[in-house]
Amino acid sequence: MTRKPPGLTRAADLLPTIQSLQPAIRQSNESNALTVQGKHHYTREKQMDSLQDIGETQNPEMGFMSRMLTLCSLPRTDVGDRLQYKRQNGPYKLIMIAGGDNKLPYGNLPRLLLAWVCTEVVRTRERQLTLGSSLASFMHELGIYSDSGGRRGDRTRLKTQIDRLFNCHIDMIYEPKGQPKAETGGRFAPKTVLWWDYKTPEQQTLFQSWILLGEELFNEIIKHPVPLDMRILKAMRRSSLGLDLYMWLSYKTFALYRQQQRMELDQQQGRMPRSRARASDRRSWTELYIQFGSDPALASDKTTVQNFRKDVLREITKLKLCWPQLDVITLTGRLEIRACQPSISPKAI
Repeated sequence: MTRKPPGLTRAADLLPTIQSLQPAIRQSNESNALTVQGKHHYTREKQMDSLQDIGETQNPEMGFMSRMLTLCSLPRTDVGDRLQYKRQNGPYKLIMIAGGDNKLPYGNLPRLLLAWVCTEVVRTRERQLTLGSSLASFMHELGIYSDSGGRRGDRTRLKTQIDRLFNCHIDMIYEPKGQPKAETGGRFAPKTVLWWDYKTPEQQTLFQSWILLGEELFNEIIKHPVPLDMRILKAMRRSSLGLDLYMWLSYKTFALYRQQQRMELDQQQGRMPRSRARASDRRSWTELYIQFGSDPALASDKTTVQNFRKDVLREITKLKLCWPQLDVITLTGRLEIRACQPSISPKAI
């Protein structure tokens, strides 16, 4: 993986300064007395207010995600009894295989878990990660403050997705045309020790829960960290598509921002003619659906892609509230991402 394909930035450009991490957890509580309809309206309204607040402040909570996991997304919906999942984006391919007696992880919770894992790896530079002595405190780190149990409650869902993600096998493959194929991967967490009591999440356990991250995944995160604002990730946590778009656009805008800087420097030094053109990346809606859609096999269905387009534009509208500098426009049949200030300023990295 020594040569850098067009449109991608070097890992060295993304390597963070650990001392600049600024932990700041924004807490929120929801009333259990709300009706289902009222609660939906309340949480959506609260989300929009939270996103607006983030856009008006300059105090990011720095986090990270592995580059590969911003380019190739996890399952967004339940894939049922399938034990293998593949997602490809150009020369990059992600393969997940269910581990133990579990099924494959899906939805927003594995994405939040991955962001937490990647952030801790960059912060500690250790494979063994401490999850804490209570489930409630760990949920708070993910931006989850609900104490709901039951079959569809947050605690139950989190337990299921933790089991599925931590036990799965992940392969990451890079196969550019005319270059050697490179592969890395392995079991996500070869060892997991969880002491939590899921029935009483506030209860402090005598011992800390922890996981030992797979060595290959650890190395991939260390080599290719993508900076994120965890406040935005937590505010967008209810939508797996919104999380995927934010993480991908964070990487893409950083790459375009650096490309724009190089273009302007070349113009100033006379190596290329002066131009008002800006670095940009255009993707057709079909290409985006193949990258982020629920089922790439449906990319030829116009109705499916059209509905996906509406969903993407809805999530981008949310992102622009908390990320005012984001410069994304729609063209006929395409989405264009233009060079702009990333959600984490390069000066903070």
